[in-house]
Amino acid sequence: MRLDPAFLFGPVSRVGRVLRWLRRHLLSMFVVLGLIALALSLIGTYQHFAATPESFTWTNVVFFASTLFLADGTMFEGGGQFPPALEIARFLAPLATAVGVADAASTLFAHRFEQFRARHARRHVVVCGSGPTASALVDKLVGSRRVVLVAEDAEREYPDAERPPNLLRINGDPAELLVLQGAGVARADVIYSCLADTASNLAVTLTARAVLRAGRTRARFRRFADARADNPLRCLAQVGDLSLLPHLRARWIGLEGDPGFRLDFFAVEVLGAHSLLNSNAPAWSRPGHDDTAPHHPPHLVVLGTSGLGQAVVMELARRWRDNSPAGGPLLCVVLCAPDASVKAAAMRSREPALGRVTLLCHDSASGDLPPELVLISRAPGEAPTPPEFVYVCHREEEEALLRGLEVVRAVGAGSLGVNRTRIVVRTGRQRSFEDVFGPREPTTDQTDPAGDGGLLDNVGGGLRFFAVNDEALPLDPGANDLIENFAQIIHEKYLAKELAAGAQIGSRRGLRPWAELAPDLQASNRAQAIGYSEVLRRRNWMLVPLGEHDPEFVFTEEEVEQLAPEEHLRWRRERESRGMRFGPTEQDGSHPSLIEWESLSAEDQDRSRAVVLNMPAVLAAADLGIVRMMPRPPDPTV
Repeated sequence: MRLDPAFLFGPVSRVGRVLRWLRRHLLSMFVVLGLIALALSLIGTYQHFAATPESFTWTNVVFFASTLFLADGTMFEGGGQFPPALEIARFLAPLATAVGVADAASTLFAHRFEQFRARHARRHVVVCGSGPTASALVDKLVGSRRVVLVAEDAEREYPDAERPPNLLRINGDPAELLVLQGAGVARADVIYSCLADTASNLAVTLTARAVLRAGRTRARFRRFADARADNPLRCLAQVGDLSLLPHLRARWIGLEGDPGFRLDFFAVEVLGAHSLLNSNAPAWSRPGHDDTAPHHPPHLVVLGTSGLGQAVVMELARRWRDNSPAGGPLLCVVLCAPDASVKAAAMRSREPALGRVTLLCHDSASGDLPPELVLISRAPGEAPTPPEFVYVCHREEEEALLRGLEVVRAVGAGSLGVNRTRIVVRTGRQRSFEDVFGPREPTTDQTDPAGDGGLLDNVGGGLRFFAVNDEALPLDPGANDLIENFAQIIHEKYLAKELAAGAQIGSRRGLRPWAELAPDLQASNRAQAIGYSEVLRRRNWMLVPLGEHDPEFVFTEEEVEQLAPEEHLRWRRERESRGMRFGPTEQDGSHPSLIEWESLSAEDQDRSRAVVLNMPAVLAAADLGIVRMMPRPPDPTV
């Protein structure tokens, strides 16, 4: 008989909610019960002593009434009948005392119990830091995951009265080893570091790795630590400057990998740009867009060069590169800001996709959109048209709203609407602005004059709002994991090569799509991606972010012949570490290629060479390239 989990855990959940309600209201219950019990005990004691005038004094009334709270039965030793108020008070007063003691005990020990639960938590999420990003992560994750917040002001950010049930708080500096150990980092799934500066977040990631390594030195944690190879701790560190992202990623991949620890970096603005353009995408980048549409799309406008503004420009360039034919027309993007030209030059130097964009910069002191850039011709001889989207990305909310409303006036209400120009304004309180200006899609219901419309006119859905933290978070650690992405690309290239050579899908264990691939083969692809760091280290090569004019890295024939046997040896050791042995066929834990390089068939040797040759293309998927730090030695045959 199979029991429904809801049947088993539903009552437990309800009991938990009741207990949490009691915990938060113990003091109120103590006050109410105490006052009622005190009143009844005074009344009952007065009535009891009033029946025997020779023993009646107010001192006796007060004294014996107070003893009821200590469960003292001296007054009832003689037995007999007692006033009803006294009979009720003799039970209610000790109950009030018990509630007060429980409240005091919970106050004294709740913090220690919370620390105990955090230290022994498993498969949870750790969020380090306070501020908008950390709060947004906690608010989004706490509904479905156990979250441990580590910050010097964690209890001030989420006081007892406002703490969600799944949230545990640790007060302290997350860069301290003991603090992260107290947060149960060794057993966590993900750790987000959201401190104010990049250096502090790097310190947190270093401490998190130290916690894992410290656990491996203890015998009782070795089995759990070994399991980390298949379930690594994913650490995501926030970066303040967008230009640092590719450099930090390159340095991490270029370092010898730790199979139990995955590190990546994120900027909320970059995630926000992805989310913004997913929900407010130009027509040419939407799924299923019409390929027969005009090749010259309407221009786009970005106001403000905040982190979000720069990320939007670069993401538009990448999407246009991926959705337009090579050698086709350039996408026109207007950038308006006091430092638009300077920021544009910096973006061009680090984003190759901007070579497919005509970037018109307007250095305006106020950052507004000039009239001459409102209407632009798509192609020579065509009538000028308004922009399809205006993305207002100023950092300050009120400034962004002001510039957005000024654009409404500049473009004209007649050109705004759902299928015409749309203005997207960055804001910190998306829900409240949408309530004020009405929903994005205009309602057609005429039965309710008030309807669900807003207080102010949103120009037929032409004025929209976007809250970066609300929409961009939480990020998916798996989707943001470079090693995971590299592993999938490696497998896709292997699968495409084998199928092109005539192999049939499913004819071997490895000839399946990634989603259907056996876990041990997925792990093998991840190990290959992690092995890139060893290749770079041993040859004194370095990873760098790809620039617009950087030459393509190409292996020499000599390098390929050196690296291919090393790659085969790495693969052989990885397979043998998982219990595989040499055998005539690829089944039952055996593989015919688990032999020395010299004994391999020419076909299998070519597979190892293909792995080496694919390496630059795999790294280029993350906009990273290889640079030789030292010149190659002279060829002695020349």
